[in-house]
Amino acid sequence: MKPHARLFEALGAPLLGAKTRDVRYVGGIVRNRLMGEPPLNLGGDIDIGTPDTPDVVMERLKNAGLKVIPTGLDHGTVTAVDGGLTYEVTTLRRDTACDGRHAAVEFTEDWVEDAGRRDFTINAMSLAPDGTLFDYHGGVADAQAGKVRFVGDPADRIQEDYLRILRLFRFQARYGRCDIDNATLDAVRAHAQGLARLSAERIAQELAKLLSAKNPAPVAAVMTTTGVLGVILPEAHAGPALARLVAREHETPSPAGWLRRFAVLLPEETREVAARLKLSNAEAAHLAALAAHEPVLDPATPLTDLNRALYHLGQGLVIDRLLIAWAKDGDDPAWKTQLARANAWTDKAFPISGVDVLALGLPPGPKVGEVLRAVEDWWIAGGFSAGRDSVLAYLKERAGK
Repeated sequence: MKPHARLFEALGAPLLGAKTRDVRYVGGIVRNRLMGEPPLNLGGDIDIGTPDTPDVVMERLKNAGLKVIPTGLDHGTVTAVDGGLTYEVTTLRRDTACDGRHAAVEFTEDWVEDAGRRDFTINAMSLAPDGTLFDYHGGVADAQAGKVRFVGDPADRIQEDYLRILRLFRFQARYGRCDIDNATLDAVRAHAQGLARLSAERIAQELAKLLSAKNPAPVAAVMTTTGVLGVILPEAHAGPALARLVAREHETPSPAGWLRRFAVLLPEETREVAARLKLSNAEAAHLAALAAHEPVLDPATPLTDLNRALYHLGQGLVIDRLLIAWAKDGDDPAWKTQLARANAWTDKAFPISGVDVLALGLPPGPKVGEVLRAVEDWWIAGGFSAGRDSVLAYLKERAGK
């Protein structure tokens, strides 16, 4: 914790000597430390709680020479930057009103009140800079057991903010080592329709994080049986395909992107889903490419056609499409052969260009591209083996015709 000493000193909580203010680490950095995750909150913001109001916090940070950004003053949050690290410093709060998505808050100096408004027990712990851990809701035991559990009554927590349903499943996929309790699942079923009030962007963000977990398939299955997936993604087919995909991803060194896993849940037409969830242009294009009909990639695709797809589409996209199709199709062992071929692919560089075509005397225009594509198809069909001299010879023959 020593790298953060300057910040705590600035906030009135010196690491040595008399403590003037009860300032503590909160949230992910405490949870991750207990659960053996990287200590600096996975490279994100480091959350700090303080009984001081935002104006006092900003004054103290500025007096200490730290960069200060008033990111969320209405909700008590100030961002501090020190030594390349970013800290979210938030005043302790109590909720006074909730509308299912946002809460009206009042500031407090009571750490117990602040912990009581948090979502899960593993997120409600706090840690003093001297190493003293404060746990008001059994978060330590739950962290050790890998149990994701709401603070207090699950229905109350969900109705305060329906986003917590998706956070429940996202945290379960990431940290859960035991099943979600029945009372929590009953509350999820009862209030799943509240998810319709969430913005498309937040739903997409939570899906991306959930599907990036090591194995999101069991959680996706529970999201189906509780009605959650049907509300946020009515097009989804969360059958065995996702579980098969995750099980087969070890067959390739290609990293498991969330869009690959998302695509296996969807029908072949993805434009409407991408538009509704307001995915970026790049994400929407990649999702469409994953679901494309052409070129056909199946267990019987000839090696020449597979190589042509690898050359034109790139190894990553072809591997993703093979994995998705294999997961949806079943257990044909020929898929494994196709994937092994794709894994063994190395990029190929076509040895000529349009300049070589023009050098033969062809005038600039569409004919140049037509000739070049024809020669390239010949080169691909020959297994990319022809060198520049051979390709130029074929080019002259083709151009002459």
